[in-house]
Amino acid sequence: MRFANWYFLLLIPPVIVAFILLARYRKSALGFSSVSILARRGAKKLKISWIGRCLVVLGLTAAIIALARPQRHDAVGTVDQSGIDIAVVLDVSLSMQSVDFTPNRLETAKKTIDDFVSQRPQDRMALVVFKATAHTVIPLTLDHNVIKEALANVNDDSVQEDGTAIGLALAVALNRLKDSEAASRVIILVTDGDNNAGAINPYTAAEMAKELGIKIYAIGVGSDITIIPYEGLNGTIEYERYEGGINDALLEQIAETTGGNYYRAKDPRALTNIFSEIDSLEKTEFDQGVVHYYTEYAWTFIKIALLLLLAGICLDRYVFVRIP
Repeated sequence: MRFANWYFLLLIPPVIVAFILLARYRKSALGFSSVSILARRGAKKLKISWIGRCLVVLGLTAAIIALARPQRHDAVGTVDQSGIDIAVVLDVSLSMQSVDFTPNRLETAKKTIDDFVSQRPQDRMALVVFKATAHTVIPLTLDHNVIKEALANVNDDSVQEDGTAIGLALAVALNRLKDSEAASRVIILVTDGDNNAGAINPYTAAEMAKELGIKIYAIGVGSDITIIPYEGLNGTIEYERYEGGINDALLEQIAETTGGNYYRAKDPRALTNIFSEIDSLEKTEFDQGVVHYYTEYAWTFIKIALLLLLAGICLDRYVFVRIP
């Protein structure tokens, strides 16, 4: 047995002392339920009037013990803790609407990221989106439902000006991770293009990540042909096709600089496999934590205190009436 808030027990002696002092100043009171029984009861029965006050004191003592939180130690266990901080950086530029993936690159990436988030319950996640500019949608959080809801709402209108500011997007993610105290910090960059906007050079951002000890996993999304749907003059859906777009050399250099990897996902299955590989690579084990399990008895003492106080007050007020 132990008391989590043991210092409350220091209140018990003052309560007892106060009760004794109060009793000395109340000896002029007669503790009988009826004046007519004074003669046949006799003076020796006067002590019975103390019962109510004693119950009140015992009730106050039980309440103090409840405040002290008595606990019984039941068991000792250990907990393996694993978790890292991950910033997902998602390209939402026009080319991510390409239908070489079904329904398109962006929606496929969102679904794969959503599944990845579900597999990492102990990790904090952040979400950054970018086109020609970049911004944080959700900062680091363990509330994965918030991440999932935000991810579901991401579309090509999440950032207005079109373009691909890879360096700027990485800098925004680094700003979210730089103050993290996690043992491992990771950026997952998902894009289908080349850096063509933003004031920060991607190589500079990669060097910053290296200095901060943050890995970057870069994923190039898309086949060799980009197919962008658009509405034609007569209202029908037409398609613009062009080859290339992904700067594999740039993305590979960014990843290698930071100790991460570059992956090329030419179809949805490859993208799923890439996220599965990243999931298996980024597991950080911390030391086992010791956990003590206790049974709380505070509520038991609260019930005892209420019963004693109620009984004491009723006896003192309605049974042992004091006649001055």
